[in-house]
Amino acid sequence: MILLVAATAAGSGQPTALTDRRDPTPVEVLGARVVKTPPPTRSVTIAIATAEPPPTPPTADPPPSADSTPRPQPSPPTPPAWSTTCADALAYLVANQAPGFDSTCADGIALGHLGFTCVNQPGMCEGMRIIRIACPAPFVYMNEAHNSWVLTGERSGIDPYGQGNAAERAACNPHR
Repeated sequence: MILLVAATAAGSGQPTALTDRRDPTPVEVLGARVVKTPPPTRSVTIAIATAEPPPTPPTADPPPSADSTPRPQPSPPTPPAWSTTCADALAYLVANQAPGFDSTCADGIALGHLGFTCVNQPGMCEGMRIIRIACPAPFVYMNEAHNSWVLTGERSGIDPYGQGNAAERAACNPHR
């Protein structure tokens, strides 16, 4: 930020130079001579203390039990391939698709695909700009938002977010 300040000599209307705040030269303010003094300097010391955790005491192995067969550990639950919904997909599209597109998200809506984008194609979307999402996985709706810009000539490259991993594709297939 730049701040420009102009001053005039007392009543003359002629510009005068401003002096540095630390300059003790007397100046005239409202008819009185004033000597500016520099503000006091302050010193601040910051000390950062770090503490290392105490060493962990050695532990002895527990005594063997009568039954020394290893017990199987439960496997962690499998996370879902994605956790987004059609509402998430539509919110993303509204914020990121090219202007003028009508977006819809529902199972089976993408003509057998996970998603598709169409601009004025006879027999498919004649006179329209549409995005259809069958699977609300992020790679699907992010690709279609990008593709809307490609089809309007603003970007290049189709599906830059890829086709998802094997788990995502398997989870998406029933939505086609």
